[in-house]
Amino acid sequence: MHIDLSQKSQPPLILCVAISNPYTTTARPGTAQVSSTPSKAPVSGNLDPNRIPELREDFIPIKDCLLSLVDALKNLENSVVDKRLLSEGEKGVAVLLKRLARGDISDEIAQQVLHMCGYINAYDFGSAERVQTTLVSHEWRDHKDWLKGTKSLVQLCIKKFAQ
Repeated sequence: MHIDLSQKSQPPLILCVAISNPYTTTARPGTAQVSSTPSKAPVSGNLDPNRIPELREDFIPIKDCLLSLVDALKNLENSVVDKRLLSEGEKGVAVLLKRLARGDISDEIAQQVLHMCGYINAYDFGSAERVQTTLVSHEWRDHKDWLKGTKSLVQLCIKKFAQ
């Protein structure tokens, strides 16, 4: 069998070059809109207890509770799913503490987190979960970066410590 390559089965490709402006107005699609208000840089989710910035004195119990909780959960035998939840929790704690330190979280929200930590310290995980759920319901849009992690920690507490 012999194939004749001189016979092309497709029509020739024609290249067209546009030399005029296709936009009839000065407003072009896809023009970037730049905000005049500067946004804050994102907060790292790396939890290194030695690199957590200083917190206000009334927020130190949040730091102590959540760091102790992460350590306690790390020392348990954890399934793959538990390890993933714990990792998410660590990231959430790191972001929460760093945002508290730089003043990105209102005192009202910080007080709710303090209440949640009080319930965790008292092994009242049902109440801690209710506070967490309220925070998620009302503050998710602005605080999902740490709320997802604290939710994971509360879930792990219920699973590992609740009797």
